[in-house]
Amino acid sequence: MRPPEIIYAALPDGLLGFTDGISKIWLDHQLTAVERRVVLDHELIHYARGHLGHCVAVIEHSIDQQVAAGLIHIEDLGEAAAWSPHPYVIAEELDVAPETVEDRIHTLTPGERAALRERLADAHWAQ
Repeated sequence: MRPPEIIYAALPDGLLGFTDGISKIWLDHQLTAVERRVVLDHELIHYARGHLGHCVAVIEHSIDQQVAAGLIHIEDLGEAAAWSPHPYVIAEELDVAPETVEDRIHTLTPGERAALRERLADAHWAQ
């Protein structure tokens, strides 16, 4: 599969990116660097799957979770969460969106949950 052409353009309100599933991905030209990182990964998954346009909510959500798992490694999540339990603070530390942090937390395996719990046992805010 050829890499898609990435096109930055003014997109309609509420649309951050989309793909034709064949050769192009469009991203809103006003995205921040963090938004661009997350939205591009999201659209690359749509592209790889050959999706055309928006999918049903369950597919969109599963892609969001896949993006979160790819962008946030458990060790990095533990280190960022040791500073603060708040998704906005963690997101800033990890250069992702707060929603991406929440998606990652919802996809933790039992082993990852145990590792995170162990890492955060001595977090200053957990006292």
